[in-house]
Amino acid sequence: MKNTTATNALIAPTFNGRSPVSANNFQINPNRPFIVKGLLLAGQVGMIAGEPNLGKSAIMSCIASHVAMGRNMAGMRVKRAAVLYVAAEDPEGILERAYPYMHNAPDGAAAFEVLDVVPDLTDPREVKEFLKYADAFREYHQCEDLLIVFDTLNLSIGDADENSARDMSRVFRHAQFIAKTSGAHVLFIHHVGTADRGRPRGSSAMAGTLDTLLTLVKAEDDSGNAAMLLQKKQKRIRKGEALAFRIEAFDAGTDDDGDIFTVPMAQPYKHDNSLVISDEKPKKSSAKPAISGARANEVLRLLKAMAKHDPEKWFSQKEIAGLVGEPFNEIRDNQDSFRRATSRTL
Repeated sequence: MKNTTATNALIAPTFNGRSPVSANNFQINPNRPFIVKGLLLAGQVGMIAGEPNLGKSAIMSCIASHVAMGRNMAGMRVKRAAVLYVAAEDPEGILERAYPYMHNAPDGAAAFEVLDVVPDLTDPREVKEFLKYADAFREYHQCEDLLIVFDTLNLSIGDADENSARDMSRVFRHAQFIAKTSGAHVLFIHHVGTADRGRPRGSSAMAGTLDTLLTLVKAEDDSGNAAMLLQKKQKRIRKGEALAFRIEAFDAGTDDDGDIFTVPMAQPYKHDNSLVISDEKPKKSSAKPAISGARANEVLRLLKAMAKHDPEKWFSQKEIAGLVGEPFNEIRDNQDSFRRATSRTL
């Protein structure tokens, strides 16, 4: 005789095809994917806000150059990433401020490009088109990671009002969509308010939505041209120390009249109370088992990238050593170890 007793197994409910995650089974991953460790995480949206004439563009060009080259900065670990800098306000000025760091790097050694075509981040169609372009940009430069900079916010929002909570919520939802879909860190350059220089100008919806908020303030310094980058908000990591920068003149050559031509260059410093350059070097961590393989992959990547742009050009070991990135950072300050490691890897 057939058993007609039904056994009804409980099926977990879903919402729009998604199931909740069990908190008691969740395992924390302490290795948060970063662009600049302790400052900019991958897949997030950030902002640097500051007063005019404090050096925002020079400082952002400095950070972007370190990211493109995979070079540690002021004691912070940096992971090499392609940099797509959307410069609506002054694209040539950004290129000039990046020049002190980037002019010796041959084509293919570091991906730092400036785009002067600005998407309207209130328009879903333009956002999707820009996302497709950003993915193609990263694939072309053969980088796993990506840093996207919008300079400035108010020139990237079409006819929207930066004081409108509704408009800004839409902009930052789209920025989050770009960040999470591409895995990039999306970073806005913006101004602070005249009444409150400690927060971004415009709707409070900005600060509430951002993952990372950095504010640039003038620092007490005899030269009068120093600035501090303060970590006002970090949603997923602990807020770290301020970063100190001094804006200096970089000699970029001479003009037709024989006069020296200079461009602004931001120099990062490890922060202390007096803004004096610290001689303290970051502690060297123990070498990872696969460090030799990581260095080999870095050199191979560099050689392939340079050969793609100029297959006939020859580079010396010294020139290659000056271009390698993150896997060599821990020994870069020790010239003998650095030279031996580069030689072994080649």
